[in-house]
Amino acid sequence: MFRRFSLYGPRRTRLKSRLQGLLQPRRERLRDAVLMVALFGAYVGSAKLGIELSVAHGVITPVWAPTGISLAALVLYGPRLWPAVALGALVANATSGASGMDAIFISAGNTLEALVGSVLLRRMEFRPALDRVRDIFALFVFGAVVSTAISATNGVTTLWLSGEIHGSHYASEWLLWWVGDGMGDLIVAPFLFVLWTKPYRRLDRRARLEGLVVLGLLVAVSSIVFLGGQWRYPHLLFPVLIWAVLRFHQLGAVTSSFVLAAVGVVGVVHGTIPLGDRSGTEIVQILEALTAGLAISLLILGAVLAERSKALNDLARAHASLKEAQEVAHIGSWEWDIPENKVTWSDELYRLWGLEPESDEITYERYLETIHPDDRELARKTIEGAQAAGTPFVFDHRVTLPDGRERWIHGSGRVIADETGAPIRMLGTAQDITERRQIDELRDSILSAVSHELRTPLTSILGFAITLREMGSHLAEETRKEMIDHLARQANKLDSLLSDLLDLDRLRHGFVRPSFRATDIGRLVTQVASGHVSDTHQIDVRVVSAVAEVDAPKVERIVDNLLANAVSHTPPGTHVSVRVETGRGGVLIAVDDTGPGVAEEHREAVFEIFNRGGNNDGTPGTGVGLSLVAQFTALHSGRAWVEESPGGGASFRVFLPEQQPL
Repeated sequence: MFRRFSLYGPRRTRLKSRLQGLLQPRRERLRDAVLMVALFGAYVGSAKLGIELSVAHGVITPVWAPTGISLAALVLYGPRLWPAVALGALVANATSGASGMDAIFISAGNTLEALVGSVLLRRMEFRPALDRVRDIFALFVFGAVVSTAISATNGVTTLWLSGEIHGSHYASEWLLWWVGDGMGDLIVAPFLFVLWTKPYRRLDRRARLEGLVVLGLLVAVSSIVFLGGQWRYPHLLFPVLIWAVLRFHQLGAVTSSFVLAAVGVVGVVHGTIPLGDRSGTEIVQILEALTAGLAISLLILGAVLAERSKALNDLARAHASLKEAQEVAHIGSWEWDIPENKVTWSDELYRLWGLEPESDEITYERYLETIHPDDRELARKTIEGAQAAGTPFVFDHRVTLPDGRERWIHGSGRVIADETGAPIRMLGTAQDITERRQIDELRDSILSAVSHELRTPLTSILGFAITLREMGSHLAEETRKEMIDHLARQANKLDSLLSDLLDLDRLRHGFVRPSFRATDIGRLVTQVASGHVSDTHQIDVRVVSAVAEVDAPKVERIVDNLLANAVSHTPPGTHVSVRVETGRGGVLIAVDDTGPGVAEEHREAVFEIFNRGGNNDGTPGTGVGLSLVAQFTALHSGRAWVEESPGGGASFRVFLPEQQPL
């Protein structure tokens, strides 16, 4: 049997990995070959340009761009490109009048110069973006000063030993060589470094247009100064140079330096920059010294601006993170300048107080006015006591929002004193703990409900159970039956209470999902009311057929809780009626009674969990039922409220829309 070969699955993955492993070295070698060819061509071309200038002394020239090109290449792509530097230097020197041996020794110095400079910069963790002042100094010291001294010393010594230059000219020729190489590292290398980081990609269309305008002005003014005979007015360039650096940072600095140096050298070569009876070579050296100082200044200015911009961005990100953290945690920060009586609030603190950020000027007195009257004296004593003692403080208090709502705040702060110990500032935070307070109140209410509403039936159940266990055989059948019925009623009461608590918890966590179906509300209410037969209350039912999209079991719970509430909180003999009406796009369910009613100030609160509307007269109940009514009604996009009954007493009403919104 032949096994069928498939390119899919693990075999295909392994084959693909092997192919990639074989191709990767080839790609890297091809890339290095392309880089070496490009570096060789750039080196030879720029070297020939510098040597062919009239200001050059044979192979010694004050314009030597290859130094900057080779340094940039070895820093950006690694020292493995040194053969291209060595070969380029050898060809450039050998074809420019140097003997074979001189060309070999000089090219060795050129190569060593680039290698040493790149290694030193890499060890200094040099960043090509030149966005730090330390990178500018590293490039100047290790690139333009130290590494170029190697090439200058090696090259001039080689020419002196071969008799090409006289010993008395050694120092001047060495300086000429060193200046030429140093300018390559200060003008050409930074230009290549910054372009390699591609800062122009971050410029929008408007900024690019502005950059072209600045470049055009720079070329025009440089031409006027260096080529148009206005060399006595170099200060005309300064506004354009500063504009370029301020707007474009290092991209503007390196481009300006490059353009300025290039136009200046052209002016010297064409004789439009006469400086007394000096030679063109001397004039180039003077111009390059000035250009070098200007280039370093522009680079430092660009780096400072970049560092400042980075610091501002970091500060903005930190501020944004702090702002987001404050919003998530509902914590605001504040600072009080005590002598000036000026309080500074964070944006989140304004929101905690129900205000728009920066919408109001805050003082200590203005802050006290926002505190709840019952807590104002506590806040004043706490803060002023901490100010006098110089100690930190922590306290909880309520604030009154502009819309009348109350919010609990956890405040903390500390005092900042001057040299004499006098308090000058206070710093602190304020956190919204309203929800925490509500949870604490809910916990206390649950404990209260457990201690009262659960203990009574449990005590009754326990007592009757023990009695039945120990004396059941001696009790009459009727007595035993009454006890068992009582046990069942108390157990049902416990089960109902626990079910209500569990439903509230599921509603609070969003676990309850309604299932809507067309239902006859009149028939449903009649069925629920038939189960509420009471010996103490007369319940009348007046309904009409009313079909609406509802979750029937939850509507049953609504009606059941409303009827139970009416029976529990009204005296025996009170008349209770339940009715169903239609109109205004929905169905109204109303349970009316002729009892004592609900005071107007408690009519909204009675639908809050464990709130019994001020009824603490010993009437049984936990305040859970009406809270379930409100939340089940909200699931139907309806409304629950209470008002005075037409016949006196309370009228609890629930409005349910006929159709649920999509």
